[in-house]
Amino acid sequence: MHCHLLIPSLFPPGAVTRQNDPLHGIGAPALQTLLARASCGQEPGDEMESWLCEAFGAARQQDYPVAPLSLMADGLAPGAYYWLRADPVHLGVERDQLVLSDASTFPLVQDEANALSTTLNQHFGTEGLHFVAPRARSWYLRLVRPPALATSGLYQAAGRAIRPLLPTGDERMRWRALLNEVQMLLFEHPVNVAREKRGIAPVNSIWLSGGGILPQDLRRPFDQVWADDALARGLAQAARIPHGNLPENAPAWLKQAAPGKHLLVLDALRAVACYGDPEAWRKQLARLEEEWFAPLKQALQHGTITLTLHAPTSAGTPVFSLARGSLWKLWRPVRPLTRYRPQGI
Repeated sequence: MHCHLLIPSLFPPGAVTRQNDPLHGIGAPALQTLLARASCGQEPGDEMESWLCEAFGAARQQDYPVAPLSLMADGLAPGAYYWLRADPVHLGVERDQLVLSDASTFPLVQDEANALSTTLNQHFGTEGLHFVAPRARSWYLRLVRPPALATSGLYQAAGRAIRPLLPTGDERMRWRALLNEVQMLLFEHPVNVAREKRGIAPVNSIWLSGGGILPQDLRRPFDQVWADDALARGLAQAARIPHGNLPENAPAWLKQAAPGKHLLVLDALRAVACYGDPEAWRKQLARLEEEWFAPLKQALQHGTITLTLHAPTSAGTPVFSLARGSLWKLWRPVRPLTRYRPQGI
């Protein structure tokens, strides 16, 4: 049984000081042993979304078609429409810049999402735009025709100033104006007024990304996909591959996994890496070490699995491959995790 682990933000960007570098001084013995004994390579893909789409053969349109695939995983049929993700976000002012916080950083319930999306539909419906919110934190925008627009992903923008990451393309000015309209509509919305009274960040904008039409004739690179991420599950669904949510830990997965090639998306590090909190990142890595890396190293020792780790970064995707005999390469010393960070991040 071959286990592919997709682990975005395993190598987060460095920091000015060692204290603020998530990788500096951290110990993860099982992970460090796996990396030290692995055969190393490099794959294309600079974000988790691009890696997943390339693996399944979902070609870039103007963006990679993240929205229609995620929508399918969220229980709605994309049809032949063009879809964009329109995720609810909070924009805060920091040093005269608007900085984005995604919905993982604040509470949001379905009733609030429904009320906000209803207001957007009432305002923009005559322009052929239709918003849906199948889950409180996952919103989508349906268009009757593809726009001349390219976008940046939500996790490329999270924790950052948004100006350099706003939509580009021939229709960029129209869509930037539309985003301004959205912000004005949401500013004094009763939902946001109530949220601010409770001391909760208002949903004062949306982030457009991942536009496309549902791709056809996808590849089937894995026999089963295990992920909480909607894109990964949507790709599996579109490719007619068995899929399910990520199990609690590696022992739980090993008990139910059948022979074959499995993709497991371990994306817990991703959200915390966006916001410059090294302690939160280290806490998540410690959990992955205990629940996944240590038991998978043991399964590798017993010959139960072979293992490949894929670690997308903005500078490409390092890949580490191991078979049972790899662990006997004792002449390869265990190194600090900082040694594996690709140059350029």
